Amino acid sequence: MELLQLRYFQAIARYESVTQAAKLYQIPQSAMSQSLSRLEKELGGVKLFDRKNNHIYLNESGHIFLKYVDEALLALDNGIKTLSQPQDKISGVINLLVLENSRFVISCVSKFKNQYPDVDFYICHDFYSDEISNYDICVAASPSYRQMNRSLPLIKEPMMLAVCDTHPLANCQFVHLSDLAEEKFITQSARSSMYILTMECCRTAGFEPRISISCDDPYYIRKYVSEGMGITIAPSVSWAGRFRANTKVIPIIEPEITSTSYLLWNDRKYQSPAMRRFRHFLRDQSKLIEGNMIT
Repeated sequence: MELLQLRYFQAIARYESVTQAAKLYQIPQSAMSQSLSRLEKELGGVKLFDRKNNHIYLNESGHIFLKYVDEALLALDNGIKTLSQPQDKISGVINLLVLENSRFVISCVSKFKNQYPDVDFYICHDFYSDEISNYDICVAASPSYRQMNRSLPLIKEPMMLAVCDTHPLANCQFVHLSDLAEEKFITQSARSSMYILTMECCRTAGFEPRISISCDDPYYIRKYVSEGMGITIAPSVSWAGRFRANTKVIPIIEPEITSTSYLLWNDRKYQSPAMRRFRHFLRDQSKLIEGNMIT
């Protein structure tokens, strides 16, 4: 049994596709299929996948074997990284998945690189990223996210109503969530925490929000609100100072809505000195944010 066979199997299991695994490793599909057949033969003829309608599905034996393969390859990769990177130097690459508080995290990246110029970053903001195992650190709206097994709260902030100054609610000192039942909402895509929080809170208040515009870019959400195209429930700290002059931000008092973002990582993966230092840096910087309810 060869190491490359195990990596091929891991890729096939991840995609449940020989074709996709072959593309990942840039080898012919036939070679990937042959590798899987040899592996199953070396395991005593145990089938790792069920095949139906030209598709393959990881079966019970496959799931059991994948667990051990993942652990073995992770341990091996951790050993390689431990030996290949100096333990007394802050350097290397940090793979960062940023799904929340992008402006804050990017400002931290800039400050951190000024202190440690030998550290490089690969940064992704994609809600639909499936390659979560490739990332060292994630900032997300949930304390549990895919393979990340450790987390701590980073930023907790009130959610506010944002409307154009010509909107009938613009002069209100506060609003109840039920006041918004007939409004047109502008929010982010369906996998975003902003969308999920909006839907959950409105449903709890007894109505189904009408999503008039869904947009991944916060800049354009604020722009559409300022042009009177709808309202949004927005984070008061993360978006502070980002709204246009003709936008009014109003507290929601019933119910009070808050949003929390979390710092996540997988402590079973190798954590370089740079990764550990950057995690602590993010946490320290978050404590300095005015309005952060986590101290």
